[in-house]
Amino acid sequence: MEFALVLPLFLLFTFAIIYFGCVFADYVTLGTIARSSARAAAVLQQEDAAKQQQDYKTIRDGFHDQKLPFDIYEWNPGDMDDFDIQHKPPTTSAPNGNVEVTVNAKLQGFGKDLVRIVNGLSDSKIDGNLSITYTMYSEYNWSKK
Repeated sequence: MEFALVLPLFLLFTFAIIYFGCVFADYVTLGTIARSSARAAAVLQQEDAAKQQQDYKTIRDGFHDQKLPFDIYEWNPGDMDDFDIQHKPPTTSAPNGNVEVTVNAKLQGFGKDLVRIVNGLSDSKIDGNLSITYTMYSEYNWSKK
């Protein structure tokens, strides 16, 4: 009798740990993509905005075949809404400007149902989607050109 009461809770916790581990693996992969892209964009030496955007597209295309380990999130590296690279203008703290990479991924499948259940059980209204922004100082000194 005790086993019948404890087993469902044990399985629930076990599968929750496994599922959140998979979510975390996808998160780490997307964070690594954002960091690598920001690093590649930070070392570019292009003053021409059109050429710079073409180089940013080349960086994005380098991750075109990148798959997430568990596909809990839907991510399209070719979509500017899901994978955006921008050069921010120089400031006093960043005289060469910054490169900002934003990676967005939408929760799909079973995860959407879990979010609906959590939102129904509490007052929170989470959507479960990921948005990772990575900022890196540009290494190219525009003023010396």
